[in-house]
Amino acid sequence: MRVRKLAIGIVVVLIAIAVTIWWSFIKEPQGKPVDYTNPIYHHDAPDPTIIKAKDGYYYAITTQSEYNGKLVALPIIRSKDLIHWEEKGSVFTGEQIPSWATLGYMWAPHITYHQGKYYVYYSTKVNDGDPLKGMGIGVAVADNPMGPYKDKGSPLVWGTGFEKIDPYVFQDDNGKRYMYWGSDRQPIYVQQLSDDGMSVVGEETAVMSPGVQSREGYDYLVEGPWVMNRNGYYYLFYSGDYCCQDSGHNPHYAVMVARSKSPTGPFEAYPDNPILEKNNSFLAPGHNATIQDDAGQDWMLYHAYDLKETSSSGRVLMIDRIKWKDDWPVINDGNGPTSTLQTDGPVIKQRK
Repeated sequence: MRVRKLAIGIVVVLIAIAVTIWWSFIKEPQGKPVDYTNPIYHHDAPDPTIIKAKDGYYYAITTQSEYNGKLVALPIIRSKDLIHWEEKGSVFTGEQIPSWATLGYMWAPHITYHQGKYYVYYSTKVNDGDPLKGMGIGVAVADNPMGPYKDKGSPLVWGTGFEKIDPYVFQDDNGKRYMYWGSDRQPIYVQQLSDDGMSVVGEETAVMSPGVQSREGYDYLVEGPWVMNRNGYYYLFYSGDYCCQDSGHNPHYAVMVARSKSPTGPFEAYPDNPILEKNNSFLAPGHNATIQDDAGQDWMLYHAYDLKETSSSGRVLMIDRIKWKDDWPVINDGNGPTSTLQTDGPVIKQRK
């Protein structure tokens, strides 16, 4: 009898220990927030795309930019925590630019992972001797996010102006993959990708047209698509109207959103667009990417001009939390980019 009671006591103690461990596991966040203040990368980093790779690092790739006095095509930067970034290389060096592409027109990449490989889709000026061709979208593939990348050797799609830029690739739950693109006062389009991701199939479909709905005319031109699938909706983030600060122009840029029950539309524009626009600290925020932290919280990466140093840094890299209200995304309660210390930043597990 005593042995039986002792055994029962041991089992009870073991169960209590197990419950305590389990409760602490689900109660305590797996990781801790990383403090940040925008901008998070004090260097020109336009049109960011982002992925968390198999090695646990976050990789972002941006539009071409100058580093150490040299133009770098599609720079690659890396971070452990979404906040602290360092330059690591480029998708292509100057000598590796595909013959059909044009250095000086390497814009708006998108990185994705498919069937064990990393694919970078990018915009460039088509250089094949045809004067009627403008910008097109290419793709290069590698075994890891740092490369080396092998280019397909020709564009997937191309246009006569710059309407075929800003690629984004989305994989639906059924395995179908779609490529979105758009600009040049034309609609944003979507078209299904082949299984190998190296060509488009079927017909292109317009999913968002300029001038649908936005305060202050930000959607006079629409571009920079990025799609999220959440709670039964497909959210199409996009930007407009004029991204850049150059001679004779001032940037007029913001992030908007629309949603649909299908990745091919029709999409309903958010009535209170834009969801992210300028404030007293930052100008022309836009061309966003999204990523989840280790706590499952949604974050938006984007570029903007820092009004404290617009002439020196270009379009710097920014981050802010996406919150949700009535199934629509909200950034900083509609007050534009955050500019003060944020102590509730991305939750990141400790790397081993």
